[in-house]
Amino acid sequence: MRILPPICRFLALAALFSVLVAIARAEDVAVRRKQEPMHKSFLLRDPSGKLLAHAEETAVIKGDLVESRLTFHFLDGSLDDEQAVFTQSGMFRLISDHHVQKGPAFPTPMDIVADVPSKKVVWHEKHFGKDRIRTATVDLPGDLANGIMPLLVENFPPGASVMRVSWVAVAIRPMVVSISVRPHGTAEQDPNGTPVRANEFVLHPELHGMVGFLAPLLAKEPADIHVWVTDEKIPSFVRLAGPFYQGGPVWTVEPATH
Repeated sequence: MRILPPICRFLALAALFSVLVAIARAEDVAVRRKQEPMHKSFLLRDPSGKLLAHAEETAVIKGDLVESRLTFHFLDGSLDDEQAVFTQSGMFRLISDHHVQKGPAFPTPMDIVADVPSKKVVWHEKHFGKDRIRTATVDLPGDLANGIMPLLVENFPPGASVMRVSWVAVAIRPMVVSISVRPHGTAEQDPNGTPVRANEFVLHPELHGMVGFLAPLLAKEPADIHVWVTDEKIPSFVRLAGPFYQGGPVWTVEPATH
C-alpha cells in the first residue's frame, strides 16, 4: 500500500512570501522488504465510517523495476489515481510518479508528474479558467518518496528514532521538502475483523525558516499522516489515516474484506 495524501500544498506560502524552505537532511531507505507482485483492494472511509471510495492497487515487477498503480474510485464520481515507477536494488529509488485528483471530493483538481532522471516536474493549473500545462526543472533527490511512502515506512530502519525522506509538491511552483517518519508505539488493530498487532508511524512535514513561522499563524500547518504496519519480521500495511488534501478531513484507508 503506497498512498500518501498530498500534504505539502502549504508550500504556496513559500512562493507567496518569496522565501526558501530549509530542508533537513533526508536519507536513503535501504530495502529490507521488497515490493512483490500484487493486486489488492482497499476501502476509503470518512471520520464517521461512511464509505467514500473503493480502491485497487497493482504492482508489476520487472527485475528490480516496479510499476505500481493505486486508484480510488469515489462513489460521487471523483478519482484519485497515482502511478509510480521505482527500483528496489539495495536502496529504493523513485523514477517517476504521476498523481491525479479530480471530481467533487477535491476542492482543487491536481495532475502532477515528477520525472527524477530528467529532473522535470510537469503539472496542470487553471489560468483564466483554462487548463494550462507547465514544466519546471527541479533538483529532485534520489530519496524522493512520492508514490511509495507506506512502502518506505514498512522498511523503517530497525532501532531508529526517525527517518527523513524527500517529497515534491506543487502549489504555485514545485518545491521539495523533508518529511520525518517517527515510531509512535504499538497497539492491536482490527482493520477487517482479524486483530493484528501493528506499529504506528507519524509522518510530519518539517517546516523551517519563515514558512515554519508563518504556517501556524495562517492556520496552514499541514496535518500529520498516521500509518500502521504489522509488528512482524516482514511488516505489511494495515491502515492509513490523514487528509487527502490540505485542510481536508481525516480519511482512513484499510484493506477490503473478501
